[in-house]
Amino acid sequence: MARRAPAPDISPDIGVGRLEAISDGIFAIVITIMVLELRPPADSDWRVLVSRWPDFAGYLVSYGVIAIYWVNHRHILRRASAVGERIVWMNILLLFSLSLIPFATAYIGRTGLAGFPMAIYAGVLIACGLSFAALRSAIAAQIADPAHRRAFNGPRIQGVGLVTFAMLLAAIGLSFVSPPLALGVIAASSLLHIAPLTRTG
Repeated sequence: MARRAPAPDISPDIGVGRLEAISDGIFAIVITIMVLELRPPADSDWRVLVSRWPDFAGYLVSYGVIAIYWVNHRHILRRASAVGERIVWMNILLLFSLSLIPFATAYIGRTGLAGFPMAIYAGVLIACGLSFAALRSAIAAQIADPAHRRAFNGPRIQGVGLVTFAMLLAAIGLSFVSPPLALGVIAASSLLHIAPLTRTG
């Protein structure tokens, strides 16, 4: 009796377009939750508003981080030839990590950029970066051409990822010395990815 070929790792009811649409919805919800945490002061004195600068600083950095993830997420999903279970679960892991950003942003804002909350914030962004790398690797496994696969997930891309990881680890340490400086390092690390790096020609 002939052996059956193993079933392909493809979810027949989920296409790339559907996965992208679901993800876009989560991105929008994350941003909405985050902006709702920007609560205006009850006092009309402008100095009270200025005193809330940690909330706005955290929001600005987080909005930029989410925007950069959205641009890169859109870029890599369009390189997927099919949506398998591995890609679905790696995408869910990424969305879960991103959903923690509003909490971490509110935490650093309400505590005035205190050290421990800033370390938690950097840790959440490390989780986001690792889950994004896992999703990118899952998509790269579908690329047959070695040159294209190298351009999509090769040493250059992984090198930038390691630099980003090192910067975020440094931000955790800096959080207990100078939280505003740590926030600056976090913002700088996100700028490394402002343009999609995973290109396949």
